[in-house]
Amino acid sequence: MIKKTLGWIVAATVAVLVGLPGAARATIVWVPASCATGSFEPVTVDQQGHYLLPAHMSLCEPYQPRFNYEIVLFRPNGHIPLATGDKLQSYSAAGPTNVIVDVLPAVPTSVFGLCLMRDIDTRVACVRVDTAPDGTATSTPIAIDDDLVADPVLFLPKPPVIWPDYCATCVSVNW
Repeated sequence: MIKKTLGWIVAATVAVLVGLPGAARATIVWVPASCATGSFEPVTVDQQGHYLLPAHMSLCEPYQPRFNYEIVLFRPNGHIPLATGDKLQSYSAAGPTNVIVDVLPAVPTSVFGLCLMRDIDTRVACVRVDTAPDGTATSTPIAIDDDLVADPVLFLPKPPVIWPDYCATCVSVNW
């Protein structure tokens, strides 16, 4: 009985996270450009503890409205870097796309990385953010193959469903 109940719970969880087979559902597809450049500006931390990093991404090929990119958070200690369809960013038709990455850790952290990613495997620009014991944060551009940002990225077209207080339209990166 317990195995049957556990099996049902696992199946229900997968159905919620992935969607029921045969059911019509919208999916968000990551459509990469073949060429893009990007950069981060220095980090600032606001009074609520949000790490704010201006980022810029530009196409180096003709604009296509379907092209998109992602900003992925990398944390040390075996955390899986995750990209979700609701966080995909569109390129500007002309010039760079300018965004502010807002990272809000649930607990203080001494280091994390961010990468602008053209596709699931292609990092365009990466930055390391270090926080000193006094709370002072600094950011340093790092190589796209640096160990901090080397883990494979998992892409989910839809974000996982987390209850309660889940916000499907949040822009911030929280953990």
